[in-house]
Amino acid sequence: MSSFPPHAPLPGGPNGPLSHVPVPPPFPAPGSAGMPFPGAGGPVPPGPFAVPPARPVPPAGLVPVAAPGVPEMPRTPDVPSPAPVPEPVKAPDAAVPDVSVIIAVYNAMPYLTECLDSVVGQSLGLDRIEVIAVNDGSTDGSGAELDRFAAQHPQFRVLHQANTGGPSVPRNRALDLARGRYVYVVDSDDYLGTETLERLLAMAEEQGSDVVLGKAVGLGRSVAEKAHRHAERADLYTSEVYRSLHSAKLYRREVLERDGIRYPEDLWFGEDQLFVTAAYLAAERISVVGDYDCYYLRRREDGQNITARHRTANESIQHIERVMRMVSDRVSDPVGRRRMLGRHFRNMVGKALIPAARVYGVDPAYTSEVYQRGRALCEAYWTPDMAGELSALDLLRLYCFTQGKFDAFAELAAYDPAEQPAELFAENGRAYRRFPLFRDPRAGLPDKLYDVTEKLKARHRLNGMSWKDGRVRLTGHGYVEGLGTGRMESRLLLRERATGREHRVPATAVPAPDLAADGEKRGVDLGMAGFRADVQLAVLDGGAPIGPGLWDCFLEVVADGVVRTARLGRSQGPDLDRTARASRVVSRDEAVATELTAAPFFTGYGNLSFEVVRRFVMPTG
Repeated sequence: MSSFPPHAPLPGGPNGPLSHVPVPPPFPAPGSAGMPFPGAGGPVPPGPFAVPPARPVPPAGLVPVAAPGVPEMPRTPDVPSPAPVPEPVKAPDAAVPDVSVIIAVYNAMPYLTECLDSVVGQSLGLDRIEVIAVNDGSTDGSGAELDRFAAQHPQFRVLHQANTGGPSVPRNRALDLARGRYVYVVDSDDYLGTETLERLLAMAEEQGSDVVLGKAVGLGRSVAEKAHRHAERADLYTSEVYRSLHSAKLYRREVLERDGIRYPEDLWFGEDQLFVTAAYLAAERISVVGDYDCYYLRRREDGQNITARHRTANESIQHIERVMRMVSDRVSDPVGRRRMLGRHFRNMVGKALIPAARVYGVDPAYTSEVYQRGRALCEAYWTPDMAGELSALDLLRLYCFTQGKFDAFAELAAYDPAEQPAELFAENGRAYRRFPLFRDPRAGLPDKLYDVTEKLKARHRLNGMSWKDGRVRLTGHGYVEGLGTGRMESRLLLRERATGREHRVPATAVPAPDLAADGEKRGVDLGMAGFRADVQLAVLDGGAPIGPGLWDCFLEVVADGVVRTARLGRSQGPDLDRTARASRVVSRDEAVATELTAAPFFTGYGNLSFEVVRRFVMPTG
């Protein structure tokens, strides 16, 4: 989004010690219920995340709150209706366009030209599009550029207004004028792929979708790749779409009008999170076009993206408070609450608490206010099951914050894992990341906070499958991410789907030259990550044949005592033959004229399984 005129600047400067920052006392003392961490055998004492209803009286100098929970703030609606603005009369006889493209513009040159060219060049055709661009008091020639395009293309409608300080008011003004069956919101410094609107509209029409995401490409900016996996139907609670709260999506306008969904006009930062969340919650179906680069999200070379503007303490956290309240009020599904609120706790740590820690030395009042309101959010909304929604590092940071270990939190806030990756090591069957303060007596943090065992994955690939001398031979590679193969062994695990019965077959380690070089770059020995497993189905069950049923195949990898298991087959080598295989006879029972057969097949997810059937042998002759 182009930059709108700034509010009061956010102080910046070196870290300062946080021993005397005015913040609430820590969460409950030892003996209270604790937070179960992934892979832990029990709660971590003391338990800061099981928050009692009463909260202690804040010490002097703390920003006061009127009651437990979220601090008092102006109770503007989450998606308020805009103030009425006199508008030109809509043309009632004009044909209804398929898509209304909404663009709020403030000082977006020279990027604006590329943005508008990408809209004009849409393969859907301008005859099916209307463009409503609102110039919010630009001073760099953006208004003249909009007028130039409007003079060339009758589908363009340009409105000029005095600056409002953010994108919400111009977007709402455009939404009030939109006539299209669908609305697409574009930031004026980004641009679209040529087929974007055609593909998004096709998905919406075919699937009856109310919101359609398009794959985003970051140009110097990060994008939520998991959110853009292609899906005709993406469940809001169980898919990853809620990772994407950027406005650039296709919305069914009828849904926006029915629910009165608009941008909150008192916010210039995080306003899209409330708008998109409201649209998601109103949608009957959400879809994702993930097989085409739809939207190019740009970091401006001049540093004038609106997200780069300095923020006050209130501007840094108020949108998080309001979107959390919206989710809490409207989502009762336990999975939905966990995942959606967990996403905002991630955002709170990264976008509010960490910046607050870093400016304490120059503006302790800023730090105090953000800490106060961040703690109130933890009290109001945090539940232990949200731990899995945060990274191991952010969970560690949040623990220190809620426990009142502010010096420890400041050190963890200053730590950048990209610059200094934390070593992974194994001990007694558990894996730990050596983040700062690990086993440091000054901090006294439990080992379980550093335990990442359950977050590690068994990386694997199935390269080959063949029958040889009555045996099934499977080849490929497997390893535990971050751990080498020096002390590693692999086993093939067959599990019967209905009963859960299991059989294990040891695999032979073989060289994996294709992985060795990559592992060397990352400081991990992967030279012997290859495996070869020969499965003798005729004697698998303690010398007896494998039993009838559907047997799913897994690869079990043990590295330095850490055991991780992965479903085998989804990741496949280029030479793997996936064609249907005829049944092979495993054993015969002449006394009852039956035989046991096995047929390998790949599931709809690409995983390998065996169907084992006992059948009668028909007499011949």
